[in-house]
Amino acid sequence: MLSTKNRIVNERFYDAYILFDDMLAQKFKLEEGGVAKYMAKMKECYTEAREHIPEWDDTFKRLQHLQARFNSLKDGKVAFEHFQGKDEDVVWMSVFKEKMDAEADVLSKYSKIDFSKKKKDEGFLGKILGLFK
Repeated sequence: MLSTKNRIVNERFYDAYILFDDMLAQKFKLEEGGVAKYMAKMKECYTEAREHIPEWDDTFKRLQHLQARFNSLKDGKVAFEHFQGKDEDVVWMSVFKEKMDAEADVLSKYSKIDFSKKKKDEGFLGKILGLFK
């Protein structure tokens, strides 16, 4: 009974991940590998973005987790009957899709940041000088 439930949850995740990966691949005009490309784009601007976007690290870790879970199921390293996670991963992907549609995902937020203003006040000295303005 439990293995049947695990199988249903894993199949639901597997199908949702394929759609999620396809959606991201279309965004980057690729045939496949949308999640990997999104993560690569995040790595390109990691240092600057994580300071200004609080959910940056959590999003990256979740994408890594989703990719690892999918690959373990796809490659047959883990059977669909074994516990891999809950439906919260499917819900997270759905919420992420909505954020992308609303241009509220982390890469969209990053593209809207004006770093020329942010860098002027960087550092301890900049903050002290800001007090005397």
